[in-house]
Amino acid sequence: MATSESTRARRFALPDLADERTEESIEAFLEGPKVRRGRRPARPDPTARAVSVATPVVRQAVDLRSIPGRLEWNAAMERESLRAARYARPASVAIVELKPISPGFSIDPWIRTVAGPIARAIRQDSRATDLVARVADARFQILLPETSESGAEHLAERVTAACRMVIERAAVPAAVRVSVAGTGMDDTLQAALAHALHVIEAA
Repeated sequence: MATSESTRARRFALPDLADERTEESIEAFLEGPKVRRGRRPARPDPTARAVSVATPVVRQAVDLRSIPGRLEWNAAMERESLRAARYARPASVAIVELKPISPGFSIDPWIRTVAGPIARAIRQDSRATDLVARVADARFQILLPETSESGAEHLAERVTAACRMVIERAAVPAAVRVSVAGTGMDDTLQAALAHALHVIEAA
């Protein structure tokens, strides 16, 4: 279709320089949709000092469903038992349990309040290779690969102190008990777990 000279002139004509919207139209063409009619973006002040606003760190609560349970514990125990026996490597277990201060008293009403913080405290003092599992309402077990019994005892000291702080802050009428056991020359990981359970239940 033929284009007249007048149409071609109108199509490529620049805005009237006397028009106060000329600069705005050119900026809109060069910068895209950021520049809107009647509203220009604020230009940065080169003399202004940058202010850094720190984002507050929010500590997330531990979802009890995210903590491994007895099934995960049993599977990990079997794998680690085979590995430790095959390569003659040390391994240990630790048991952390909340017990009522006085006989006959139940801490069940407080379990939901403190189970999450207790799990977080144990995880913070454990290594990435350790498995922390919740095998009962108030009992946690820790699988410690490549760890001697003396190394597990050092972990027990840290975990005990951290859990006591959680209990005191929550004002829960309970005490924390921690028991550890490791594989010896003839002991298996299952035997170590049985020994730790015996100690924790007798406490």
